[in-house]
Amino acid sequence: MLSFLLRTGWKKLWTLFFISVISFAVIHLAPGEPSQIDPMNPRFTPQQLERYRKAFDLDQPLHIQYLRFYRRLFTGELRSFKDNQPVLPKIVERVWNSLWLFLAGTILVWCAAFPLGITTAIRRNSVLDKVTTVVVFALISIPGFYLAYLLIIFVVQTFHVDVIGLRTFGHQGRNLVWSFMDRTWHLVLPSVLGATAGIAILSRYVRAQMLEVITSDYVRTARAKGLDEDTVLYKHALRNGLLPFVTMLGLIVPGLVGGSVIIETIFAWPGIGRLGYEAILSRDYPIVITLNFVAALLTLVGTLLSDLLYMVVDPRIRLEGVE
Repeated sequence: MLSFLLRTGWKKLWTLFFISVISFAVIHLAPGEPSQIDPMNPRFTPQQLERYRKAFDLDQPLHIQYLRFYRRLFTGELRSFKDNQPVLPKIVERVWNSLWLFLAGTILVWCAAFPLGITTAIRRNSVLDKVTTVVVFALISIPGFYLAYLLIIFVVQTFHVDVIGLRTFGHQGRNLVWSFMDRTWHLVLPSVLGATAGIAILSRYVRAQMLEVITSDYVRTARAKGLDEDTVLYKHALRNGLLPFVTMLGLIVPGLVGGSVIIETIFAWPGIGRLGYEAILSRDYPIVITLNFVAALLTLVGTLLSDLLYMVVDPRIRLEGVE
């Protein structure tokens, strides 16, 4: 196990390094540069432009910019082009808002997709299965932003309530219970919208995997032994049918950074996704590159956790790793 961790960790560190180099180069290959955001401003003199470029190392070769950028990132000295504020505190401030949205959406996806997929697999070709198939493919096909605007219009016109932002504007001074209920209400709609596509896709995967497992020989043998249907399905079939989804647990971790850009932008939710969107529009390279680095790091950590979980639930993988 230790040798596996060391080998995998070393490979992922090299992967992270190459990702950082490629992302840094691609960002700087974009036309223009931050110092040219407002070239028509008469107060933006050539001397100010030169001081700006020197302050952010934009006058240095690309490899020097790369080394200084990540040195400042790891030492906490990296600052935003837009407002000259430290990058890491700005990201940490937004992390908690995105974390609540991410956790709510993830819980909805996993709690709804698995029962739905298992039920439709057990009742294959039934009315429930056919209706669910139509609804699922409709949810996959409808663009998320279009569905979001439809739901916002429906909720606002029907209930006459505010659904934009983190809380209701102008009501920050109320009691703690009201503030909690208000924040929970504002969390419901974006988290549900963020979970719709995930529920639709994951439920199809669960259904396909369960259909494959329940027709296998060991399930037929369990039924032939006289075991009741619930024991056959939920103790034998489900346990083996859900093994591939252990690997998906780690892949949901990067969704904290990039999985909610559209939702956060539409709902004016002050999270990481919206911060990245605003940074791209303003060519705030330190924010964009840092978020890309964090997303890559979370992806690699998530895949490592998936590998470890798979070794725990499937002893064959653990034995192969030892050999």
